[in-house]
Amino acid sequence: MRTLLLIAVLGSTAHADDNEIWLGGGSRALRSSSADAVTGDSLGVGSLGYARRLELPAPVAVWAEAGFGWGNADGTLFQTLQTQLDTYAFTAGVRASYRLHRLVDATARVDLGTARTALAVSDGMITESDSGWGALVQGALGTDLYAARSPIFALGMRVELGYTQATGVGLAPRAEMTSDTLKIGTTQASIGHLDLSGPFLVVSVLTRF
Repeated sequence: MRTLLLIAVLGSTAHADDNEIWLGGGSRALRSSSADAVTGDSLGVGSLGYARRLELPAPVAVWAEAGFGWGNADGTLFQTLQTQLDTYAFTAGVRASYRLHRLVDATARVDLGTARTALAVSDGMITESDSGWGALVQGALGTDLYAARSPIFALGMRVELGYTQATGVGLAPRAEMTSDTLKIGTTQASIGHLDLSGPFLVVSVLTRF
């Protein structure tokens, strides 16, 4: 009986790091002409997520993950109007990781999700804004570097380089209050579709337990 209990304990301990939580931040370069029209900056991004290891007969560890991401950037429109761009996204996907060393893993992931994009335009007195939802898909390659790693706990850092492909969101900023200056040619007028696709670099802190 003691032997069976010992085997059960060891078996459960060996898989005690099946859960992962991460928090990260970085930058996404905006490459579309629509994004260049409202800001010359990259999108500052952040992410928070959870992953669970799947019990699959594969030569690599496979994780199902869900995440929440956000981003923002400021800029100018027509060289006179101030712009503020904000976005947040909900994603779900799959990650594969392969151990290169006791403290180093190589990773690859693919995520699908939906993102809300909001744009505010101001002349310094009042603001016009609009927002909308679109789909996105993103993939990334990365490296996990661990400061501590055991069968029951791990703490490390992940560096990822990837690309986000997002659908353009149609926007038509509306005035929050009357302004003759800003209403000319802009109020209730569509400014087209805003595409936030581009390559990104993200550095995250992660823990497994």
